[in-house]
Amino acid sequence: MVSRAGESVAARRPGLSPLGVLALAALFLAAPSARAQFLSNLEPERPIDVEDATPIPFRAVSAAVDWTYNFRKGGLNDQGPGFSILYGALRNLEVGAADRYVTRPGRNALRGISSGDLELHALYGVLSETERYPAVAARIGVVFPTGLDSRGTDLELGGALTRSFNSIRLHGNFQWTRLGDRLPTERSNRLEGGLAIDFLASPEGRTDTLLLAGVTVRSSLVRNGDDVVTIEAGARQRIGIQTILFGSLGSQVADGSDRPRLRIRLGISHVF
Repeated sequence: MVSRAGESVAARRPGLSPLGVLALAALFLAAPSARAQFLSNLEPERPIDVEDATPIPFRAVSAAVDWTYNFRKGGLNDQGPGFSILYGALRNLEVGAADRYVTRPGRNALRGISSGDLELHALYGVLSETERYPAVAARIGVVFPTGLDSRGTDLELGGALTRSFNSIRLHGNFQWTRLGDRLPTERSNRLEGGLAIDFLASPEGRTDTLLLAGVTVRSSLVRNGDDVVTIEAGARQRIGIQTILFGSLGSQVADGSDRPRLRIRLGISHVF
């Protein structure tokens, strides 16, 4: 009886019309392009320091891991892994956490580079991008001294701008940091700003490979010191609908006799 009932229902069920078939095909083709937005959603160090003004979509989760190696002038190179996770807590609101470990933690602490400090942040999309105005986002972060040779809890306040021009996108970041604890020779307040550009590598408009370049300027770690200038170039390569490989090369062109002459970063991220 159940089988016959099922056959009866199936017999009465109409087939898909040509319009319905076209609609399903359109949805199928649109799915990869909808996911493609994640290729351009930049977060700090994935793979360059500058980030996007667009929070991660509501209820999406992005997890990433990388390995970074610094070739320093004068030797004493260092390396280590970095981890991050983002979550779309609300519409236009992203929350996230990040952590990085480096070798030579004592020496790196003097450079202002923590090893194992936990950073929590929230990024709120104030304005979405329109034909006339860029996307604008506000950012707040707290860095807890959970690592080695760490001191105090730091507060970060900043913002991001993103403007699109066809396949080219421009990004601007700025941030103010207040150190919770410092040495007598250190700055208690630090400023930094960055500019970046990204564009699709394929002239045919394929969305599998994104190229990036950026420059950041930061206040010196010590009083009366020179500002720190970093230049970077990198790429993001899609290897699945929601999985991206990323990598970058960077160099500091100012500040310090043991500055990183070359920084190499390779990693992978996945959106759930």
